[in-house]
Amino acid sequence: MECIYCEHELTHQDTWGFLAAHQSGEVKGQIYSCLNADGFDTEEDVIEYLGKTEQTMEELECDTWEDVKCDSSMHHVSGSFYTDKQDNLHEGYPC
Repeated sequence: MECIYCEHELTHQDTWGFLAAHQSGEVKGQIYSCLNADGFDTEEDVIEYLGKTEQTMEELECDTWEDVKCDSSMHHVSGSFYTDKQDNLHEGYPC
């Protein structure tokens, strides 16, 4: 799975569904996160990301490349994604 914002590979975090001991054990999907939500590893990754999004560091109010974060870090997403039973990717954390 790739992040819908920066297109980097998402990191698998967990499985979600009815998994408690008193529940059915049904798996509803998987939980992923974008590591770039906390910032990018290299300046080259930032340059590539800014080129894809057509944003500038000034527009993002960032002084250095280390300050740039993937847009998945914003609002309700906070770098989190999940899949449903059909393997469709959704933003946020499953409730």
